[in-house]
Amino acid sequence: MRQLGSGGATYQFKKHDLYPRPVWGRLAIVLGLTILYAASFVLLINVGPIGAALVAIPVAVAGWYFGMRAGLIASVLGAALSGLLLAGFGGRDSLAWAAMALPGILTAVIAGYLGGRLHDELAERTRILDELQSRDRYLTLVTMTLRDILTPKNIDDRYDYLITHLVNLFVADYAFLVRWDAVQEQATPIASTMPLEKPVASLSLGRAELEMTAAALRAGHVQFLEDLPEPRAEIHPTLFGYLAHSPRSVLCIPLITKKQKWGAAIIAYAAPHHFSAKEMNEAEFAADHFALALWTIQQESEIQKQIKVANTLANIERALGETEKIGIQTVLQLIADSAMELIPGTRNAVLHLLESDRQILVPRAVAGPPGEFRAQLNMHPGEGVAGEVVATGRVVAISDTATEPRFLNLARPVDFRSLIVAPIQRNERCVGTISIQSDQPNAFLPDDSQLLDALGIEAAIAIENATLLEATRQDLREINALYHISRQLAASLDPDRLMQDMVDLLKQDFGYYHVQIYVVDPESGDLLARRGSGEIGDRLFERGYRLPAGAGIVGHVAETEQPFITNDVDQVVFFVRNTIFPETQSELTVPIKIEEEVVGVLDILQVLPGRLTQRDMRLMTTVADQLAVALQQARLYTELQTSLTQEKAVRSQLIQSERLAVVGRLLASVSHELNNPLQAIQNALFLLKDEQTLSSQGRQDLDIVLSETERMSILLERLQTVYRPTRTEDFQDIELNHIVESVIALTTTHMRHNKINLEFFPDPDLPPVPAISDQIRQVVLNLFVNAVEAMQSGGKLSIQTRSVPEEGLILLSISDTGPGIDPRVLPRIFEPFITNKETGTGLGLAISQDIIRQHGGIISAENNPKGGATFKVWLPVRRKN
Repeated sequence: MRQLGSGGATYQFKKHDLYPRPVWGRLAIVLGLTILYAASFVLLINVGPIGAALVAIPVAVAGWYFGMRAGLIASVLGAALSGLLLAGFGGRDSLAWAAMALPGILTAVIAGYLGGRLHDELAERTRILDELQSRDRYLTLVTMTLRDILTPKNIDDRYDYLITHLVNLFVADYAFLVRWDAVQEQATPIASTMPLEKPVASLSLGRAELEMTAAALRAGHVQFLEDLPEPRAEIHPTLFGYLAHSPRSVLCIPLITKKQKWGAAIIAYAAPHHFSAKEMNEAEFAADHFALALWTIQQESEIQKQIKVANTLANIERALGETEKIGIQTVLQLIADSAMELIPGTRNAVLHLLESDRQILVPRAVAGPPGEFRAQLNMHPGEGVAGEVVATGRVVAISDTATEPRFLNLARPVDFRSLIVAPIQRNERCVGTISIQSDQPNAFLPDDSQLLDALGIEAAIAIENATLLEATRQDLREINALYHISRQLAASLDPDRLMQDMVDLLKQDFGYYHVQIYVVDPESGDLLARRGSGEIGDRLFERGYRLPAGAGIVGHVAETEQPFITNDVDQVVFFVRNTIFPETQSELTVPIKIEEEVVGVLDILQVLPGRLTQRDMRLMTTVADQLAVALQQARLYTELQTSLTQEKAVRSQLIQSERLAVVGRLLASVSHELNNPLQAIQNALFLLKDEQTLSSQGRQDLDIVLSETERMSILLERLQTVYRPTRTEDFQDIELNHIVESVIALTTTHMRHNKINLEFFPDPDLPPVPAISDQIRQVVLNLFVNAVEAMQSGGKLSIQTRSVPEEGLILLSISDTGPGIDPRVLPRIFEPFITNKETGTGLGLAISQDIIRQHGGIISAENNPKGGATFKVWLPVRRKN
């Protein structure tokens, strides 16, 4: 009885045996019966000659035990024995006894024949029954094997089930299942019944095993090796090298169906084993059925795989239609995940894309165990397998990196054994690769290469769609940006507002890290941070942040007047990193020109994963040109406003001059008309003064009247002098300090009464100026009097003279500590009849301004920050013609 194990269950098959006793035991029984017959013959002879027929008993038993031939021989020997015994005990009547015993002897012969015949019939039936049981056992094991591999509890164990059943089926010691690669003519172990320290797929077949497997597949019949010598170097299979003892017999069963060579089962025996024709037939039968089952499994797997591939491709196609919603990165990750899911044995799936500016392959989607793939390993076209695929545009499949020449001399060995790399081609140009890796050699089939190539096509479509979508979005963003800029250009003439709106728009619509506009300082040449995006831009503007001329990429662009772009600022020798933007990786800088003159710079900063392209440069160049137009328009508008302001001021001055001229002519005419009656009054008063009859009181009153009329006459003469046309000969070199001192002496008493403290800081090196002394004195006196009247309750009057040789001027500054000038009056303080005094006429400052202008000078008024007002008079050192 033999016990066969499969999956923990034990199956017993009992062999039928007609003779449970050993052969020698059966012979002893026959001999015992014969001896008993011979010993009891004396007694039997008394019975009569018929007693000799009892010899049929041992004869029949011999026939029963040893078959019909043995029964016939036993019957002959029994007859001879009976004859000898009759002759020995019958005497001279023995012949008569023999004749009488002949029927009994014939009965013994017949008994021997019948016993042997019965034995042979029963033996044949037993043999047939044993064969039927053996066949039933064989078919049961085959059925169980087919059931376990067709409907396994665990799909991953179906090959283990198959090889275990084969060991039970052929009562072997151990076995391997190998898969055949018809393209490379290699066999790879995929299952084993031996306990191994390493995965079975990592083992390799030896030369003898490979040749035996190839021969079996080539012939299409079972191959075997019997009673191998131990040991033999030329037949020491690599697989069995892991055993303590080498196999002595090997059976190789090819698994072929419909001319498809699936693989083979290698069955080994530790002891020498002779393979019978029956075993060979059973092996052939098993090979056909198991190959058919494996073919069915493969077809079912292919169908399921095709369904799964179709569903996956449908999902990818659906995702391609939703790229706008889910994004290109999601689609690429879906393709990488699909590659890993659809191709069995895949450990990692990686999708690389080619960055055109750096010409480097960068991983964009990775599927597999987290942390195993080193994403920093970028590749250049032409380098490595992925680089080769990019350069050639063809799929590359490597079954085993351990034997691949491209991987033998690497500085750092790879951590995978199988590899397939397919191109991602767009417009007949390879833009990336999709690759899969496996820990096991020969892990991938030719169909896997085709499937990966199809996924590469899907990735190319996704990239094409994303590129078109991004191009459309970029076009819309560019059109939107240019439209807003043009609209703001037409709607706003404020350059600061325009620049702020522009940087905010660029950052919002294009996702830039930071946008900054620098303007050139015309005096120092430094680049001032004018407007920038976000809070950082506001802080830079408030702090007055500036870059020295020529510093960094911004300074370089300002000097060269050419745009500049880089996606790796650390590789730019003249790049200066700003601590405010430590993460900057890319920078795009464009000059802003007005009439071929660089007036500013538009600076774009970007961080990873964002990148700047030549399209960004073209757009920013257009934006910079629009900004230049806007700034030029704003500049022209400012100049126009300045011109209008100047024109208004000139017009105002002309009006004021005309008013002063009218007032002057009126005063000159009035003073002339008043002068005649005044002269008559003075003459009459002088005549009255000579009268002797006047009282002393009357004489005193008359002196007062004469004094006042004299003063009136002088005033009229002064008015005529002021408003008559000045002549060159009227101008004499005067000392302004002397004029000021004379006016101080004239007003000292008045200021002391009003509790005014006076400070005078004369410039000792003050040069003389050409002027009309009386007119300048009148101006100084008028300014003194106005200051004293402004400080009603005391204060301080500060006078200072200073030479300004670089401009050819001298400066007279008069400051008071009064309440200052009403801001509403200040812009028109020098206009006639404009005053903030209750009793003033508003002509004093107008006349003073007219006098200073006639001297080629300037007079101004301003309020002091701490209170009071300051009047400044500039007079030229040389007379202006």
